[in-house]
Amino acid sequence: MVEERNGEVILDVQDLKTYYYTPKKTIAAVDGVSFQLKKGEVLGIVGESGCGKSTVARAIVGLYNRNNTYIPSGSAMFEGKDLTKLSHSQMRSIRGKHISMIFQNPFISLNPVYTIQSQICEILRTQMGMDKKQAKERALELLKLVGIPSPEERLKCYPHQLSGGMQQRVMIAIALACEPDILLADEPTTALDVTVQAQVLDLMEAIRKKRGMNVILISHNMGVIAEMCDRILVMYAGVIVEEGDCKEIFESPMHPYTKGLLGAIPSMTEEKEVLDTIPGIVPVFTPPVRECRFAGRCPYALEHCMAEEPPMMETSVDRKVRCWLYEGKGGTSE
Repeated sequence: MVEERNGEVILDVQDLKTYYYTPKKTIAAVDGVSFQLKKGEVLGIVGESGCGKSTVARAIVGLYNRNNTYIPSGSAMFEGKDLTKLSHSQMRSIRGKHISMIFQNPFISLNPVYTIQSQICEILRTQMGMDKKQAKERALELLKLVGIPSPEERLKCYPHQLSGGMQQRVMIAIALACEPDILLADEPTTALDVTVQAQVLDLMEAIRKKRGMNVILISHNMGVIAEMCDRILVMYAGVIVEEGDCKEIFESPMHPYTKGLLGAIPSMTEEKEVLDTIPGIVPVFTPPVRECRFAGRCPYALEHCMAEEPPMMETSVDRKVRCWLYEGKGGTSE
């Protein structure tokens, strides 16, 4: 069993910005995100599609298209190094070995022209320096670890010969191959049916406890976040709007957006003909942003909200919210 969280910071992200650009327009996909991942923790990042969750993860590991994306400012400190300042070759020595990522769609993440054995062995040989025999033995161990039946036969298969659940298990095996310090799981169960989702989540939790990994779990599924995470970051339109303990946020959400997300979850006890929704869609902003990003969809919006973006306010220990409603009500600007 993994040790309790001790407060040691494994990853420290400060004021991270990631912009997409064209000759005519710049979009603030991530616009000043700050958080820390602590040892032994599962940190959840939640929000609708288009809120910037996946962009945060890709910026941390350097997996973004430099032809239309850049990081104007901010840092992601890991073992004394700012990951955002490292070259492509420097990041290759960190990806897989120290920080691994599970992508949301295994069908397009796995290479269709290589066998499962080839794809697992490649990372073992390049990152761990194993020879062919050692890599194959380790690949077999990994398939057994993630619960794939007849692993010897599956090593010979191509991705299209496996089910979606099997493919995702292979992706987890690849991510765990070098026993990384940090696992970034970007919507790891989105492409799977409910039964397989539960199996994959149980598998990830069991491996996390056994290996003592630190995890950042990205999802729009509040149920998945509630089941897996210790602490939550709620993202909206490129910024964090609420941060706190998982149980506290589910029991007493503060930001109107968080309340809307939780209100949209179907209830087992309350009958509703129509589920609650948040009107509108996530807007796209061009920097600099001067108004509250959620004001256009917020039922509590004030005149002040349209004139100035609220800062992140600390309302209690380890609880923060970005909302003018909490100004002067225990909320103090960072």
